[in-house]
Amino acid sequence: MAQENRFSAGLELGLPMGDFGDVYGIGFGATLGFELPVGDNLGFMAQAGYISFTGKDMSVGPVSVKADAAGMIPVQVGLKYYFTDNQEGFYAGLLTGLHMQSVKEVSVVGTSVEETSKMKSNFGVAPLVGYIIGENIDISLRYQMIFAKGAKATSTGVEETTVTNSYLGLRLAYMFGGR
Repeated sequence: MAQENRFSAGLELGLPMGDFGDVYGIGFGATLGFELPVGDNLGFMAQAGYISFTGKDMSVGPVSVKADAAGMIPVQVGLKYYFTDNQEGFYAGLLTGLHMQSVKEVSVVGTSVEETSKMKSNFGVAPLVGYIIGENIDISLRYQMIFAKGAKATSTGVEETTVTNSYLGLRLAYMFGGR
């Protein structure tokens, strides 16, 4: 059975987990997708979009601050394996790629504080499961892991380390094109 390329437009819901969830709240966004069949059960996929996570109030001793919202641009590619021969029903997959995020850096210059924004790119991996409903509705759930540079306090000062920011992502998409 010949398969056709498919495009999709989806809405995203992100639920931050772990340390990432301590700083950020629920995320909302949208993604565009493309799928190229490479066999009856296998498809190559690419996704790009934008997800904004709300900031949370945090307390450090007597000081309380509100984290700014975090906007992320995920650009990922991967594979889907369908459990049926005609690319419908249940599937499992893996996405990998970049999560780009604008971050603020604060520096003290003389007697003033300067704030600058710069774009950081971090590597991400996401195992996923999903289901194609009918011919056009794709619903998937993924565990997104983003590997970023962070800092932690030690007895000798501040040490740079790698942190894993993770969230549970739910995508509901409409697919264009045939099977």
